[in-house]
Amino acid sequence: MVLMYGWMVWVEHAPERYDWAVSLMTFGRIDRIKDEIAATVHPGDEVLDVGCGTGTLALRCIERGARVTGVDASEFMLKQAAKRAAAAGCSDSLDLVHDSVTQLGKHFSGGQFDLVTATMVLGEFPQEYLEFILTECRNLLRPGGRILIADECWPRNPVVRLLYRLAMTVFWIPQFLFLRRPLFPIRDLDAIVDGAGFTVTRAKAYRGTSFRLVSGVKPAEVRSEPATRPAVPA
Repeated sequence: MVLMYGWMVWVEHAPERYDWAVSLMTFGRIDRIKDEIAATVHPGDEVLDVGCGTGTLALRCIERGARVTGVDASEFMLKQAAKRAAAAGCSDSLDLVHDSVTQLGKHFSGGQFDLVTATMVLGEFPQEYLEFILTECRNLLRPGGRILIADECWPRNPVVRLLYRLAMTVFWIPQFLFLRRPLFPIRDLDAIVDGAGFTVTRAKAYRGTSFRLVSGVKPAEVRSEPATRPAVPA
């Protein structure tokens, strides 16, 4: 427990180490996925980056001509994101909000964004919360707005799923020490995105990993409705 606490403090108070840890634990895959997400951004897009961390995806989107609002529960991560933006000379294009991604409705109005992104953040929440969070995201998008989610998901193939479960058992402790987060691999992310009122337009698995990238669009005829918070702790 002392070792675990020491790692958590080490990473939390020096978020640049978090980026290194994530890249190491994902064999660089998450960086390539963020490049893939940013490549879909259009100049002038208003982007909400949910669980923005140190701003690595946000800055990629800004480079493509977007204005980005990042939300994260870690004040230390947000400070690092602000430092990155200042160093890149793009602070004017980045707004940062310190709060949980379960509280989006407190900070933003409906129809405010063109794109919502989320990478390696929804897996921090139990399954019961995901549709609530995504419904909030849908409400914040303009009609025709898009959502792109990349996270760890349960493999669909039974044999691969068994191997993944065994690997989770072996690597759970080092994964938690490195990334300071419990692991809740998402079950059927496509269906959750669909259930939150999006039309799923693309779903991509990455060979040799548990990552899945799901894209969805808010239909023009869907009206914003209050999301029902599940009866589990935030």
